[in-house]
Amino acid sequence: MKYENGLTSILINNKNTLTATAIVFVRVGSVDEKPFQSGLSHFLEHLMFKGSKNYRGDLMGRNVENMGGYINAATAKEFTMYYINIQKDGLGESIKMLADAMQNPLFPQDEIDRERKVVIEEIQRHSDNPAAVIYEKFYETVYEASALKNSIIGTPQVVANVSREEIYGYYKTHYIPAKMIVVVSGNFDETAVEKLIGETFGKFEEQSASPDPMLFEKVHDGKDIIEYGKVETGYMLTGFLGPAINEEDIYTADTAVNILGSGKSSRLYKALYEKKHLVYSTDSYFMTEKGTGNICIISVFDSKNLKKIKDEIKKQIEYIIDGGIAEEELNRATLSIKTNWNFSLETPFGTADNIGYWHLMDNPKFVTEHMKKIESMTVSDIINFFKKYYSPATVSNIALLPSAATV
Repeated sequence: MKYENGLTSILINNKNTLTATAIVFVRVGSVDEKPFQSGLSHFLEHLMFKGSKNYRGDLMGRNVENMGGYINAATAKEFTMYYINIQKDGLGESIKMLADAMQNPLFPQDEIDRERKVVIEEIQRHSDNPAAVIYEKFYETVYEASALKNSIIGTPQVVANVSREEIYGYYKTHYIPAKMIVVVSGNFDETAVEKLIGETFGKFEEQSASPDPMLFEKVHDGKDIIEYGKVETGYMLTGFLGPAINEEDIYTADTAVNILGSGKSSRLYKALYEKKHLVYSTDSYFMTEKGTGNICIISVFDSKNLKKIKDEIKKQIEYIIDGGIAEEELNRATLSIKTNWNFSLETPFGTADNIGYWHLMDNPKFVTEHMKKIESMTVSDIINFFKKYYSPATVSNIALLPSAATV
């Protein structure tokens, strides 16, 4: 449902459960940040449940706990989400709390100062995580022009020095009805919930949204980057640009990446791990973004195998392009995707998260078309996908090796 102030609500009723979920998606994330705001979306997420007009201090968290529920939030590149999982009788109060948090946050100075330390510690842990480090570098490399290169976690300098006024100004700019989607899933009275959303979120003041950031990337040459750090083994992300989230090729991307490197039956696992023993682990992903997505392969390995791994990844993709896909590989990938998709819709939260996400990404038809497209995929579709998006010249390899490594 679309409200006059620009808010969107989605209600998904399921009388076969005793629980419910309320999620608020806000269309703001690291892509909306200027360099001097790096990490501000994430920092703001930490502060939104730290007291509001009608729920001072930690009252909101205690209320949810007393109702047997769970409250949390997360920040991504294009959005921030806030949610409460609750037994069905607590849904009304949960919606009221989320609405008050979104409309009337207090941002107490003592909480800001306390959370600075928490977030800076989180940033430090992030920088000590090898996989996180190469993901950051990979996005900076693959996305040269797009705001998708911006880091979600941000910098300690911004978090340490941003003022309450700057935080509040960022909140006022982005936490507006036109950028919010409220999703309720589970067992509830639709008429009552729709009325409650109208009386809470529907009363938010209408504001014009700022222009969307640029999220599309033109194909460009890849880079080979090797960095050294305090790691005991090698880590590498290999990848290249893929389709945007509103393109038909996203369906093919899921299947193509599954065949290439997802699970023990995949091409890369068999070649890199089972046959040639070049890696300790390997996995592949299609990273969906609202703009240009990417295909990436993560490998953990002994540093001496770096070049052989790059060569083998290239070889396996070229094998696929040359027509080397068996029908049983396609069938396995289809079943794997179907199973994971169905499991993701098993709970009220999973359903709300999936449907809300695809609405937020302006591609709501994905939810109903996903499995139809996957099940109609052909071997030729996979081959043509790699022909279209893969080129050795556009592949980037970001490696993090032990300081004493010689390659």
